[in-house]
Amino acid sequence: MFLSKLLLKAYGQFNSKEVELKEGINVIYSHDRSKRRSFKDFIVSMLYGSHGRNLFGIGEDVHSERKPSGNDYKGAVYVNEDGKTYLVERTFLAGAKKTSILDLKSGKQEDFKGLDALPEHMVAIDKSTYKTGLVIDDEAKSDEAVVSDRDLVEKTRTFVKNVTETGCSDINFDASIEYLREQKNSKNSQPMVRRLNDLTQKIDSYEYVDKEIENIEVDIKKLDEDFAIEAAKRKRVARRMIQNEDGTVTYEVDKELNKKIDTLTETGQDMMSKPKEKGEVKFTDRLPVIFGMGLLIILLVALVVYIIPFESAVKKLFVIFTVIFVIFTIVDGLRVNGFFDAGDITPTDEDFKMVLKEIEDEKEEREAIEFDMTFAKEYAANKDALRKKENALLEKRNERSKLQAEFNSVFKKKSELEEESYAITAAMNQLITLRDNMKAANLPKVTAHISDYISEITGGKYDDIRLDRDYNISVSRGGEIRDMSELSDEDVRLVYLAVRFGLSDAFVTSEAPLVLLDLADDMDSDSLGRILSCICGLKSEQQIIVTADSTIAQILEGSGLPFNYAEI
Repeated sequence: MFLSKLLLKAYGQFNSKEVELKEGINVIYSHDRSKRRSFKDFIVSMLYGSHGRNLFGIGEDVHSERKPSGNDYKGAVYVNEDGKTYLVERTFLAGAKKTSILDLKSGKQEDFKGLDALPEHMVAIDKSTYKTGLVIDDEAKSDEAVVSDRDLVEKTRTFVKNVTETGCSDINFDASIEYLREQKNSKNSQPMVRRLNDLTQKIDSYEYVDKEIENIEVDIKKLDEDFAIEAAKRKRVARRMIQNEDGTVTYEVDKELNKKIDTLTETGQDMMSKPKEKGEVKFTDRLPVIFGMGLLIILLVALVVYIIPFESAVKKLFVIFTVIFVIFTIVDGLRVNGFFDAGDITPTDEDFKMVLKEIEDEKEEREAIEFDMTFAKEYAANKDALRKKENALLEKRNERSKLQAEFNSVFKKKSELEEESYAITAAMNQLITLRDNMKAANLPKVTAHISDYISEITGGKYDDIRLDRDYNISVSRGGEIRDMSELSDEDVRLVYLAVRFGLSDAFVTSEAPLVLLDLADDMDSDSLGRILSCICGLKSEQQIIVTADSTIAQILEGSGLPFNYAEI
């Protein structure tokens, strides 16, 4: 599989740029590093789609970095596979990503929304393996942060570690675990546990409130009973004695005053009983039920009467008397149940005080009537005191309710944090298990192939590459071991390339274009020749060398190797 033409319509710094490619070696030259990296990213994006950083914020945000300033973000590429040529066109705009694949020979076109990797019959290798084995650059994280040859020592170690433990060069296991550990620490529920303890103590301090309110209600009820009894007693003496014509002595009843006292007495009695709640009406006391039952009885009697062979006049009399009986029964039942009463009006404290004031005013106007109302004033004062105490307790109960609501909210949040913490811990344990399994599967392949190219690429200077437990890299020749950090800058680049070529053999099982970015720059003709020889040995029909070194084309031309050259 190889690419025959790239159409960079709107990608990065490119606008309507066409680049012809061929099988074998292609040299792509540009003095602009940003353009070189954009060109490399365009190839990967056309094959596998354009993406930003992953869930853990790891990897390059290629999608954002390569988005042009205009409203277009798209490109096309001609893919040659098994004698067929396909035109692949992609739109990368977020929310409107789409891909179309046209078979130029048959004219058949397929359209996709959000397609990532191209179909397997075109590119039979996953993105992670492709970037690990066939996209070889200096691992710079941005266009500005160019990695020096010295930094490649650590980059090589990290690359081998990531590929061995995660199967992907972009995913650092330690960074992933550290990210999860930070997330777990942010889910610490201990502050909430302390808050719950404080709230529990405060709530418990109001435990007495309900009992106190209940006692006050009992006291108020007792006070109402006492007042009703005392008012009834005093009503009996609120009369004037008069001399009758026959010489007998009787008492003149003050009907108006007694009426007010009766009202006051009933007020106290009403306060002793709780008003019935709405909905306490029995089912059989409801008007629709009463009238319905009456109508049912009339219908049943009429049916029975008409079934029995009575004379017509007798039947009518039966029905008429039944109707009259039912009506009287309903009316009497409504009367007994108080339907015709004015209604149950429970006087309030304000009503009581108003009646009390009227009685006191009446008493002052009628000096002949000896009716001491001081007991009512004392009653009112005592009741006011109890109401104030009750209101204070009710405020405390409301405060307790607020604390309880906060307790429930904090407890819910604490439970959610603990669940998230447990989930993160489970994810960490799962990642560790996956890492161990991945390492067990990949480490033998890495160690078996990591030294495959070191002798050829260094011209026999080194013949083996070794890894320690921490993935630190060393090279050897004839048993003499040297740490990679002790090598010259050029040797560091050669060792890095040898490692990458070896891992390409270890993981790549299918053909795809190889992209080499910047690492062949400033090499002498012998080193470049050895590098090209190694590149041609990898699983790829096409090698794309993206470089800022214009002498590479001259060296290739002098060596007689066929190649394609293009400037971007």
